[in-house]
Amino acid sequence: MLFSFFKHDYVARRLKEDVYSGGYAAPGGHEDFVVTLNVQPLSSDELQALPEGERTIKRIKAIGVNQFNPTDEETGTQGDRLYYEGKWYECKSCQLWDHTILSHYESEFVEMSPGSEGIGPPELEVSR
Repeated sequence: MLFSFFKHDYVARRLKEDVYSGGYAAPGGHEDFVVTLNVQPLSSDELQALPEGERTIKRIKAIGVNQFNPTDEETGTQGDRLYYEGKWYECKSCQLWDHTILSHYESEFVEMSPGSEGIGPPELEVSR
């Protein structure tokens, strides 16, 4: 398990599948839960590896034992969200790093625009 020296509690949000009724889709709601993570901005090298147009969007990475569901553009599935410093971020990737005894997941999140569907204030609070 990853050492918890630099971890803090954050609120994550997982969207539920849409509900279909009478040929129409309605949002299925969401579930908020608390996760313990080490959250940090992407490094200069990580930002440099991104395509030029994507470098201006604020990105963070989260390291911990939680596996997040990333956005899947092929299926239209929205990724899990993370509430960090008063803003929501959507999961774009989540990879398991299990090649050492410090097995953990490293996830990348992208800042969501304020008008995005399914974002509102967190329904849980975490103490700092």
